Formats: sequence, C-alpha cells, structure tokens
Amino acid sequence: MENQGKDDTQAHEEVFQAIELTKSASYEEAIGVFEKHLDRLAGGTIGDKRVSAAAFSYYGLCVAMVRRRYAEAVKYCQISLRTNPLDPQHRANLALVYMERNDRAKAVETLNSGLRLDGRNRRIHGILDELGRRRPPVIPFLSRNNSLNIWLGKKRASRVTK
Repeated sequence: MENQGKDDTQAHEEVFQAIELTKSASYEEAIGVFEKHLDRLAGGTIGDKRVSAAAFSYYGLCVAMVRRRYAEAVKYCQISLRTNPLDPQHRANLALVYMERNDRAKAVETLNSGLRLDGRNRRIHGILDELGRRRPPVIPFLSRNNSLNIWLGKKRASRVTK
C-alpha cells in the first residue's frame, strides 16, 4: 500500500514534467511520458484532478503535433475542458490543435472563448497575434462583406503598409 502511494507520487511528478515538456514544444519526449501514465490518468488514480485534466489537454496537443491524429487530439482536449472548463490553457491547447489541422475558424473561436474567461491571458494573445487579427469593418453598421467596407478596408490596409 505504501509502495502504491510512492508510485502515484512518481507518476504525478512525471506527468507534471511531461506538461512542462509540452509547454516547451518537446512534443516527442512528452508524448512517451504521457502514454506511460495514460491508464492511470484515465482511471483517475493520479491524485490531483487538475493535473489529470491538464495532462489530457497537453497530451491531445502532443497527439496532434507528433502523430497528426487530429480527431483523437480534439477528443483529449475536450475531455480536459469538460473536467475543468474554466482553465483558458485548455482552450489554448485545443486552438493549437485546430491550427495544426488548418481549421483557423475553430481556432479563433476557441481562443476567443478563452479570452472571455481570462481577457489578459498572454498565451492566448500570443497565439492570436501569431494567427493575425482582423481589424473591425471600417463602417461598423455595414456588413464586413459590403462592397463599400471592402473597398475602404483595402484603402486602409494600403495606407498602413506604405
């Protein structure tokens, strides 16, 4: 019984280390550690539920980056969101998965929902800056697709780049 507690503590530490590896983009190294403890994570035997939720989120990101299995990656990220929906980091990871599978619209939608939780989240703002943000329409009460807004938007953009 005492040995089991020691194993759980070691697993907790290794999973935390894998999360840190993922944060530093060492996806190949991290995915092996996550998979070593996947049964424990799924069974809930790693003590802290927040660490387990984070592990699924970061593991999902690793699955997308290393294995390119996007549906599986999204599934793991969504498990973490169901477990801890108020953590914007889980949304950032899911957005990165969407970006990796070239689904910009879903990525932006997910990042914006993360900003509603934490408007000052640096990681989310960094990802949005990397994606590039659209400026609001020149005439806000007209649709973005209105020909006048399109023309004025092009004029505004050409003035900025000169």
